[in-house]
Amino acid sequence: MGELKLKNPVMVAAGPWARDAASIRRCVEAGAGAVITETLSLEANANLSPRLYVGGNGQLFNTKLYSNIQLEQWEMELETLERGDCRLIVSIWGSSASELSYLAERAERMGADAVEISVSAPIGTRNKSLSYHTPHLLECARAVVNTVGVPVLAKLSYEVGNSPEIMDALYQAGVRIVSAIDALKGISGVDVERRRALMPTYGGYSGENIRPAALATTAALRQYTPFRICGCGGIFTAENALEYLMLGADAVQLASVIQLRGYEAIAQVLEGLAAWLSAHGHEDLSRVRGAALPSLMPFEDVRPKPLTVVLREPCEDAACDLCIHGCLYGAVSRDEAGCIRIDPARCDGCGLCSARCPQRRIMLCWQQ
Repeated sequence: MGELKLKNPVMVAAGPWARDAASIRRCVEAGAGAVITETLSLEANANLSPRLYVGGNGQLFNTKLYSNIQLEQWEMELETLERGDCRLIVSIWGSSASELSYLAERAERMGADAVEISVSAPIGTRNKSLSYHTPHLLECARAVVNTVGVPVLAKLSYEVGNSPEIMDALYQAGVRIVSAIDALKGISGVDVERRRALMPTYGGYSGENIRPAALATTAALRQYTPFRICGCGGIFTAENALEYLMLGADAVQLASVIQLRGYEAIAQVLEGLAAWLSAHGHEDLSRVRGAALPSLMPFEDVRPKPLTVVLREPCEDAACDLCIHGCLYGAVSRDEAGCIRIDPARCDGCGLCSARCPQRRIMLCWQQ
């Protein structure tokens, strides 16, 4: 990724899974190409308890801001760290250009191969002046770039990653690599009987469900900006990693999967990538990276097609009426024998029944 060379494209994102030397070592031993430390600041941040909350379908929420270790302790931690050919990236947060410059200089002295600026976060009010005030962001990012002799990354929220003005400011400042995206702002739910939120404050919402938003950000950054991109958000499998890479990411970052499945997830994603490349006859990622981008186009360029749905084979599954319930046009019903029937005159070609059919018995085709 420009000046930052990695042995493989699987990185570990900033978070509590890289909170000290011992946890970083576990990432290194699992084979990560780079590890980003938990975010450092001038003052250590006390951990809340509880601070992790789970929802359904792989949802994860947290109220964790940044490291609870003082800078002096971090220096001692990293002095003893043996990381081999794994790159160490130190994540920093500060409210001013001078604060960020000081932290970046300390990080470089700790042996960081790169520094990542936490531009925005979904928790509390930190970084609001950065992500909402472009001139201040430009000043802060430029100060960090001018202070250190190692590459500087910026960790982006969904909103920041989709703001042309802010992205232009980061590039003007000299940032060439971005990590996208950070967690979204969320609440895990409400206990309706007790009339209380399940969390005491807004938290970071991460996990598999944010992957579509992160994929869209990755694709847009590749199509419209010159940055090197570390895709992050809901990567749980090698296939998820390939999605990011095929949409133009240079590397990917693992986060929630480590929290939920352990450090073994790093090796599993790496092994899955190697197996996929071998099965498809690729020696490296050169023919994979960006391969899906040509299939994307602006919404205005997508032309309507006269499509309708047909059954590939008869369906008599009485326990499944997904296609019937989901058809707003009344095109799907059952005949007297209990078989699914599609009325092409009513079908609007929306594609929902085809997408939902668990047996893949419904397909879109050109109207006759």
